[in-house]
Amino acid sequence: MARPRVLLLAALTAICTAASAASSPALGARAHSHSSWHCAKAGSCKRSAHHKRSPRRGGATGHGRRCPHATLVPDRWNLELIRSATLCLVNRERAAHGERPLDQNRRLQRAAQGHTESMALRGYFNHIGPLGGTPLSRIRAAGYIYGSHVSYAVGENIAWGTRSLATPRAIVAAWMASPGHRANILDGRFRDTAIGVCSQLPYSLGHGQPGAIYTQDFGARAID
Repeated sequence: MARPRVLLLAALTAICTAASAASSPALGARAHSHSSWHCAKAGSCKRSAHHKRSPRRGGATGHGRRCPHATLVPDRWNLELIRSATLCLVNRERAAHGERPLDQNRRLQRAAQGHTESMALRGYFNHIGPLGGTPLSRIRAAGYIYGSHVSYAVGENIAWGTRSLATPRAIVAAWMASPGHRANILDGRFRDTAIGVCSQLPYSLGHGQPGAIYTQDFGARAID
């Protein structure tokens, strides 16, 4: 029997004002970068530092919270449980590092699930779609970013795994062990999130093993 496999792709974070987004080449060119970028209103970009905060104690999303269904292997019948477990694990990591929990957002859900299904059905694994779509363009098309005067931050993590490495616990653990993905999960600027999951793993990825593809999109609007 083939051994379980898990694979991640570098996280993307784009922090921009709406006015500078269209003219900033860094957004598309750095889709595979582990770095975070901040685009000032003048359009210049610089690396953004992530500041570690003291852990908070207690609370519903505290470090000691148990996350039900974290060891489930995704199938077509349990995807909602998989999403909930993944979000629970992510929020537990944020609480342990002193960050507020992320809220589920239906517009981000549309973008995350759509990209996950596209990767599964078309047999690719990338932040950039076959027609050139990026996390930023998908999130904008889903209606999360709207108007011309809204500042925003968006990010995306993707992963796929087979068998036991396709569970929420294994996927979040792999993200947390990767600097770029960990930075997105613990970024205190993010407020909203959504998790797309598909249990249909193309042969080109899993070579016939059962597994799943995950996308987690992150967002915040009206960033100062």
